[in-house]
Amino acid sequence: MEAFYRQLDEARFESTPMTAGPWSPDFQHAGPPAALLARQMLAVDPKEGQRLADVRIDILGPVPVAALEITTEVIRSGRSMELVSATASAGGRPALLARAWRILAAPENYPAVPGRRDPDDPAVLPDDLPVPEERLATIPGAHTGGYGTAVEWRFIEGGDRSPALVWGRQHNALVEGEEPTGWQRALVLADSGGGVSLPVDPARHRLINCDLHVVLDREPEGEWIRMNAQSIVTPGQGGVVHTELTDVHGGIGYGLQTMVAQNMR
Repeated sequence: MEAFYRQLDEARFESTPMTAGPWSPDFQHAGPPAALLARQMLAVDPKEGQRLADVRIDILGPVPVAALEITTEVIRSGRSMELVSATASAGGRPALLARAWRILAAPENYPAVPGRRDPDDPAVLPDDLPVPEERLATIPGAHTGGYGTAVEWRFIEGGDRSPALVWGRQHNALVEGEEPTGWQRALVLADSGGGVSLPVDPARHRLINCDLHVVLDREPEGEWIRMNAQSIVTPGQGGVVHTELTDVHGGIGYGLQTMVAQNMR
Protein backbone atom coordinates (compact mmCIF):
# COMPACT_ATOMS: atom_id res chain seq x y z
CA MET A 1 0.00 0.00 0.00
CA GLU A 2 1.25 3.49 -0.86
CA ALA A 3 2.83 5.50 1.97
CA PHE A 4 1.29 8.70 3.29
CA TYR A 5 4.34 10.73 2.15
CA ARG A 6 7.32 10.63 -0.19
CA GLN A 7 10.36 12.58 1.00
CA LEU A 8 11.59 15.10 -1.59
CA ASP A 9 14.48 16.56 0.40
CA GLU A 10 15.39 17.23 4.03
CA ALA A 11 12.40 19.49 4.64
CA ARG A 12 9.87 18.77 1.87
CA PHE A 13 7.43 15.88 1.52
CA GLU A 14 4.97 15.03 -1.23
CA SER A 15 1.56 14.10 0.20
CA THR A 16 0.04 11.06 -1.48
CA PRO A 17 -3.72 10.48 -1.94
CA MET A 18 -3.54 8.15 1.08
CA THR A 19 -3.51 11.23 3.36
CA ALA A 20 -6.98 12.36 2.23
CA GLY A 21 -9.53 12.56 5.04
CA PRO A 22 -13.24 11.71 5.16
CA TRP A 23 -14.52 15.18 4.28
CA SER A 24 -12.80 15.64 0.91
CA PRO A 25 -10.26 13.87 -1.34
CA ASP A 26 -8.47 17.24 -1.61
CA PHE A 27 -7.69 17.73 2.08
CA GLN A 28 -5.71 15.62 4.52
CA HIS A 29 -6.83 13.87 7.67
CA ALA A 30 -4.79 15.59 10.41
CA GLY A 31 -3.36 12.31 11.74
CA PRO A 32 -0.68 11.73 9.07
CA PRO A 33 0.73 15.30 9.07
CA ALA A 34 0.73 15.29 12.88
CA ALA A 35 2.89 12.17 12.79
CA LEU A 36 5.13 13.73 10.14
CA LEU A 37 5.69 16.79 12.34
CA ALA A 38 6.60 14.52 15.26
CA ARG A 39 9.10 12.71 13.05
CA GLN A 40 10.79 15.99 12.18
CA MET A 41 10.79 17.32 15.75
CA LEU A 42 12.46 14.16 17.02
CA ALA A 43 15.13 14.36 14.30
CA VAL A 44 16.29 17.96 14.79
CA ASP A 45 19.56 18.10 16.78
CA PRO A 46 18.82 14.86 18.73
CA LYS A 47 20.30 14.24 22.17
CA GLU A 48 21.31 10.80 23.45
CA GLY A 49 18.91 9.38 26.02
CA GLN A 50 16.05 11.76 25.25
CA ARG A 51 12.58 10.56 24.27
CA LEU A 52 9.55 12.26 22.79
CA ALA A 53 7.20 12.92 25.72
CA ASP A 54 4.33 14.90 24.22
CA VAL A 55 3.17 16.43 20.94
CA ARG A 56 0.80 19.38 20.63
CA ILE A 57 -0.64 20.21 17.19
CA ASP A 58 -2.58 23.38 16.36
CA ILE A 59 -4.64 23.05 13.17
CA LEU A 60 -4.71 26.41 11.40
CA GLY A 61 -6.95 25.27 8.56
CA PRO A 62 -7.50 22.51 6.00
CA VAL A 63 -4.26 20.78 4.97
CA PRO A 64 -4.24 20.21 1.19
CA VAL A 65 -3.09 16.95 -0.36
CA ALA A 66 0.02 18.63 -1.75
CA ALA A 67 3.71 19.11 -1.06
CA LEU A 68 4.44 20.09 2.55
CA GLU A 69 7.47 21.99 3.78
CA ILE A 70 8.43 21.33 7.41
CA THR A 71 10.51 23.86 9.33
CA THR A 72 11.79 23.08 12.82
CA GLU A 73 13.31 25.03 15.71
CA VAL A 74 14.73 24.12 19.12
CA ILE A 75 13.08 26.67 21.43
CA ARG A 76 14.70 25.48 24.65
CA SER A 77 17.84 23.38 24.61
CA GLY A 78 19.06 21.27 27.49
CA ARG A 79 20.32 17.85 28.55
CA SER A 80 17.28 16.76 30.56
CA MET A 81 14.54 18.47 28.54
CA GLU A 82 14.14 20.34 25.27
CA LEU A 83 11.20 22.17 23.71
CA VAL A 84 11.02 21.82 19.91
CA SER A 85 8.61 23.40 17.44
CA ALA A 86 7.69 22.64 13.84
CA THR A 87 5.50 24.20 11.15
CA ALA A 88 3.96 22.46 8.15
CA SER A 89 3.30 24.79 5.22
CA ALA A 90 1.65 24.17 1.85
CA GLY A 91 2.14 26.66 -0.97
CA GLY A 92 3.79 29.07 1.46
CA ARG A 93 0.81 29.02 3.85
CA PRO A 94 1.27 27.60 7.38
CA ALA A 95 -1.27 24.82 7.92
CA LEU A 96 -0.14 23.16 11.16
CA LEU A 97 1.91 24.35 14.13
CA ALA A 98 3.46 21.85 16.53
CA ARG A 99 5.42 21.77 19.77
CA ALA A 100 6.96 18.81 21.55
CA TRP A 101 8.90 18.15 24.72
CA ARG A 102 11.88 15.84 24.39
CA ILE A 103 12.92 14.69 27.85
CA LEU A 104 15.58 12.45 29.34
CA ALA A 105 14.12 8.96 29.75
CA ALA A 106 13.39 7.90 33.33
CA PRO A 107 16.03 5.59 34.87
CA GLU A 108 15.32 1.86 34.55
CA ASN A 109 15.47 1.55 38.36
CA TYR A 110 13.00 4.41 38.98
CA PRO A 111 9.94 3.21 41.01
CA ALA A 112 7.02 2.18 38.76
CA VAL A 113 3.84 4.22 39.31
CA PRO A 114 0.98 2.56 37.37
CA GLY A 115 -1.74 4.97 38.54
CA ARG A 116 -5.30 3.71 37.98
CA ARG A 117 -4.41 1.38 35.14
CA ASP A 118 -5.89 -2.11 35.34
CA PRO A 119 -3.07 -4.70 35.07
CA ASP A 120 -5.53 -7.06 33.28
CA ASP A 121 -6.39 -4.46 30.63
CA PRO A 122 -6.75 -4.92 27.70
CA ALA A 123 -9.07 -7.89 28.18
CA VAL A 124 -10.28 -7.87 24.56
CA LEU A 125 -7.52 -7.97 21.92
CA PRO A 126 -7.82 -7.18 18.19
CA ASP A 127 -7.69 -10.86 17.19
CA ASP A 128 -10.73 -11.48 19.41
CA LEU A 129 -12.84 -9.22 17.17
CA PRO A 130 -14.30 -9.83 13.69
CA VAL A 131 -12.53 -8.29 10.70
CA PRO A 132 -14.76 -5.45 9.45
CA GLU A 133 -16.03 -5.40 5.88
CA GLU A 134 -15.02 -1.72 5.67
CA ARG A 135 -12.05 -0.09 7.36
CA LEU A 136 -13.54 3.39 7.61
CA ALA A 137 -15.44 4.34 10.73
CA THR A 138 -19.07 5.02 9.77
CA ILE A 139 -19.57 8.64 8.68
CA PRO A 140 -22.43 9.13 6.18
CA GLY A 141 -21.22 10.49 2.84
CA ALA A 142 -17.56 10.22 3.81
CA HIS A 143 -14.71 10.02 1.32
CA THR A 144 -13.84 6.34 1.71
CA GLY A 145 -10.41 6.41 0.06
CA GLY A 146 -7.13 7.68 1.45
CA TYR A 147 -6.95 7.53 5.23
CA GLY A 148 -10.12 5.45 5.24
CA THR A 149 -8.38 2.58 3.44
CA ALA A 150 -5.04 3.00 5.22
CA VAL A 151 -6.49 2.56 8.71
CA GLU A 152 -8.43 -0.45 10.00
CA TRP A 153 -10.85 -0.17 12.92
CA ARG A 154 -12.21 -3.00 15.08
CA PHE A 155 -14.87 -1.76 17.48
CA ILE A 156 -15.49 -3.24 20.90
CA GLU A 157 -18.12 -0.60 21.73
CA GLY A 158 -19.56 2.38 19.90
CA GLY A 159 -18.86 3.39 16.33
CA ASP A 160 -22.00 5.49 16.08
CA ARG A 161 -22.01 7.16 19.48
CA SER A 162 -19.84 8.32 22.39
CA PRO A 163 -17.96 6.84 24.14
CA ALA A 164 -16.24 4.42 21.78
CA LEU A 165 -13.79 1.63 22.52
CA VAL A 166 -11.94 0.59 19.37
CA TRP A 167 -8.70 -0.96 18.18
CA GLY A 168 -7.00 0.65 15.19
CA ARG A 169 -3.93 0.13 13.06
CA GLN A 170 -2.43 1.72 9.96
CA HIS A 171 -1.51 -0.56 7.07
CA ASN A 172 1.00 1.67 5.31
CA ALA A 173 4.21 3.59 5.99
CA LEU A 174 4.20 7.21 7.12
CA VAL A 175 7.19 8.04 4.90
CA GLU A 176 8.02 5.84 1.92
CA GLY A 177 10.70 3.27 2.76
CA GLU A 178 10.44 3.67 6.54
CA GLU A 179 8.79 1.51 9.20
CA PRO A 180 6.43 3.66 11.32
CA THR A 181 7.49 4.21 14.93
CA GLY A 182 5.14 3.69 17.84
CA TRP A 183 4.76 7.45 18.32
CA GLN A 184 3.92 7.92 14.65
CA ARG A 185 1.28 5.19 14.79
CA ALA A 186 -0.26 6.76 17.89
CA LEU A 187 -0.57 10.19 16.27
CA VAL A 188 -1.98 8.85 13.00
CA LEU A 189 -4.80 7.28 15.03
CA ALA A 190 -5.25 9.72 17.93
CA ASP A 191 -6.62 12.49 15.72
CA SER A 192 -9.58 10.17 15.02
CA GLY A 193 -10.75 10.31 18.65
CA GLY A 194 -13.55 12.69 17.71
CA GLY A 195 -14.42 10.66 14.63
CA VAL A 196 -14.76 7.24 16.23
CA SER A 197 -16.83 8.69 19.09
CA LEU A 198 -18.88 11.11 16.98
CA PRO A 199 -22.04 11.72 19.08
CA VAL A 200 -24.06 13.79 16.57
CA ASP A 201 -25.33 13.57 13.00
CA PRO A 202 -22.54 15.22 10.94
CA ALA A 203 -25.09 16.26 8.30
CA ARG A 204 -26.84 18.42 10.92
CA HIS A 205 -24.15 19.27 13.46
CA ARG A 206 -20.50 20.10 12.90
CA LEU A 207 -17.99 18.84 15.47
CA ILE A 208 -14.35 19.15 14.44
CA ASN A 209 -11.10 19.63 16.32
CA CYS A 210 -8.78 22.62 16.10
CA ASP A 211 -5.93 20.92 17.94
CA LEU A 212 -4.52 17.61 19.15
CA HIS A 213 -2.44 17.04 22.27
CA VAL A 214 -0.96 13.58 22.91
CA VAL A 215 1.14 12.58 25.93
CA LEU A 216 2.73 9.11 26.06
CA ASP A 217 4.55 7.73 29.09
CA ARG A 218 5.96 4.91 26.98
CA GLU A 219 6.49 4.06 23.32
CA PRO A 220 3.65 1.94 21.88
CA GLU A 221 4.58 -1.61 20.87
CA GLY A 222 3.13 -3.37 17.84
CA GLU A 223 0.71 -2.28 15.13
CA TRP A 224 -2.48 -2.06 17.17
CA ILE A 225 -3.51 0.86 19.39
CA ARG A 226 -6.76 0.90 21.32
CA MET A 227 -8.68 4.15 21.76
CA ASN A 228 -11.17 4.71 24.56
CA ALA A 229 -12.61 7.96 23.23
CA GLN A 230 -15.33 10.16 24.71
CA SER A 231 -16.78 13.27 23.10
CA ILE A 232 -18.27 15.91 25.42
CA VAL A 233 -20.20 19.03 24.33
CA THR A 234 -21.76 21.63 26.66
CA PRO A 235 -24.39 23.75 24.82
CA GLY A 236 -23.55 27.43 25.00
CA GLN A 237 -19.94 26.57 25.87
CA GLY A 238 -17.65 24.17 24.03
CA GLY A 239 -16.51 20.63 23.40
CA VAL A 240 -13.63 18.29 24.14
CA VAL A 241 -12.64 14.75 23.22
CA HIS A 242 -10.66 12.72 25.75
CA THR A 243 -8.97 9.55 24.51
CA GLU A 244 -7.17 6.94 26.57
CA LEU A 245 -4.55 5.12 24.48
CA THR A 246 -3.55 1.49 25.01
CA ASP A 247 -1.47 -1.10 23.17
CA VAL A 248 -1.75 -4.87 23.58
CA HIS A 249 0.42 -4.70 26.72
CA GLY A 250 -1.53 -1.95 28.52
CA GLY A 251 -1.90 1.81 28.82
CA ILE A 252 0.47 4.11 26.95
CA GLY A 253 -0.97 7.62 27.34
CA TYR A 254 -3.72 10.09 26.54
CA GLY A 255 -5.02 12.36 23.81
CA LEU A 256 -7.05 15.58 24.05
CA GLN A 257 -8.83 17.51 21.32
CA THR A 258 -10.52 20.92 21.55
CA MET A 259 -13.72 20.74 19.50
CA VAL A 260 -15.59 23.36 17.47
CA ALA A 261 -19.35 22.65 17.70
CA GLN A 262 -21.71 24.32 15.21
CA ASN A 263 -25.14 23.65 13.75
CA MET A 264 -25.17 23.22 9.98
CA ARG A 265 -27.32 25.71 8.05
